[in-house]
Amino acid sequence: MGMFDFLKKKPAMPATLEEGMASQAKDFVGALSQPGAPIDGSRLDYTAPSLALVDRVLDDFFKQQAPLPDDLHFLASAYVFEVARREFGGRYLRGDEDNPFVLVIGEDESQVGVCVMGKVRGRATNGPEDDLGFFYAGIAPTVARGVRATII
Repeated sequence: MGMFDFLKKKPAMPATLEEGMASQAKDFVGALSQPGAPIDGSRLDYTAPSLALVDRVLDDFFKQQAPLPDDLHFLASAYVFEVARREFGGRYLRGDEDNPFVLVIGEDESQVGVCVMGKVRGRATNGPEDDLGFFYAGIAPTVARGVRATII
């Protein structure tokens, strides 16, 4: 075994987008469960009320007019995605530049696409007008109507 053989070993890639997103959401919870984190990460329990904590983290960036780091953007988005997927089910598909991933809930004519990533970035940039709780509250009635829609 050579001295640099460890470089040849690649971390295991998730088998599905769902596994990958769940892993990233778990990393978000772990990062915010460390001492000195801006919120109590142990309260991130994958429920709608826990999104208020994510909102607080993003609000700090808004108040400081600081750019949201790409890694935090992705981890926070993964957490919001996983809250929705645990409640409504669905699968992830590739999206566009603003929303590289979309959670698709339902089938055929009652598919609802949930675009979280643009909203998470918007919350850090635009402040309370892009409130995550308000955004999330729009998912259930749209799914219940059984219509084809996109929530952005």
